[in-house]
Order: sequence, then structure tokens, then C-alpha cells
Amino acid sequence: MKKLKFILYIMLAFLIVSCSESDGPIEMGIESNATYTVTFTMHWNSSDFPTDYPSNASFSPLIGWSHSSSNSFFKVGTTATEGIKEMTETASIDTLQTELETKITDGEGLDFVLGSGLDSGTGEISVEVEVDATNSAITLVSKLIPSPDWYVGALNVDLYDGNNFVDSTMTAVVYDAGTDSGLSFASANSTTDPQGLISLFVDSPLGDGTELPTAFATVTFVKK
Repeated sequence: MKKLKFILYIMLAFLIVSCSESDGPIEMGIESNATYTVTFTMHWNSSDFPTDYPSNASFSPLIGWSHSSSNSFFKVGTTATEGIKEMTETASIDTLQTELETKITDGEGLDFVLGSGLDSGTGEISVEVEVDATNSAITLVSKLIPSPDWYVGALNVDLYDGNNFVDSTMTAVVYDAGTDSGLSFASANSTTDPQGLISLFVDSPLGDGTELPTAFATVTFVKK
């Protein structure tokens, strides 16, 4: 009898421990982390965007990070940091890289990402990005070269549905950093004073003031 009670006790203890161990993953979701291949397919061509189309159309290195979906860095309506200003005006990413890496060190993000640029207006740039349940959103940007302060980006794309990380495809958006008042691709430097806010860019020479004529870039997020 004592032996039977002991066996029953062991089985009950094992059941309790098993249930306790499963609580964590259930609360956080079935998946707690993932790695994505993110591909920007650029469509900046002279047929779809003919106005003042530059002969040297290209893109700066793709740069970004994974972070919480509540993070407002790069958000429309906010003021561009010095790093964003430098990237969008000169294609220099040094200060922006420092800003993002500092945020990650401070616990505001997970994975810093730096990809290649593109020496034409069309083509693909791919990077790998790590995410987790806390830092489930991805932001990636690249400057239009040449341009005053315009850049293409996929901002704050949240890939977690509460249980699993999902694949996604979206149209990237063109933004104005609010730091240079140039009106065309080859405009001379014209500092915006006072500095404006980050906004969507739908004006000439790319758009009609309301929208762009077609997708400027397509972005796919594929879980590995």
C-alpha cells in the first residue's frame, strides 16, 4: 500500500511539473522567436516614374532593426534624429547605426541589420532579421539616390499574431525626412529651417500630390 501511494505521489508530482513547464510557452505563444529573410524589390524605373528620372538612380545600404511594435522611431509625424537626417541626406549610416545599436543595448530592440545598397533603381536587396515575441516588428529603410531627403521603407511591420510568426508581403512607402526642402532629385542642398516632421512623400517628381502611380517597392517577409 505504501509503495502504491508513493508511485501515485510521484505521478502527481510529474503531472504538476509538466503543466507548470507548459504554462510559459502557452502564455507567450507557440513560437517565441524566428528568423526572417526580408527582400526589398525596387521598382524605381523611368517608365513608371518618368518625371526628372535621374540617370544615376540607386539606393543606399538597407538599414534597420527588430523592435517592439510600440516603438515610434522613424514614425510619421516625429522629428528625424541626426542619424536619420544624415542617412536621408548623404547616405551615411554611421550615426544611425550608433543610434539603433544604442537602443538595442538599452533593451529597446533585438537585432541590428545592415544590408547592401543597389546601384540601380530596380533590383533586390535581401537581409536576415531575428525577431522574438517582445521584439516582433521590423523596420528597414534605404535612401533614394539622388534625392534631397527621401527614402523608401517598411516601418514597424509586426509579424507576430500572438501565437506564431507569419509571412507577409507589403508595398513599401516613400518618406520625406523633413530636413531638406529640395524639390527634385538633383536639387541643391536646402536645409529646412525649422526642421519639419517625417511624412509620406507623394509629391512630384514621384507622385501627383495624393499618391504614387504604382508600387515603388515590394517587400516580402519569409520565415526561415
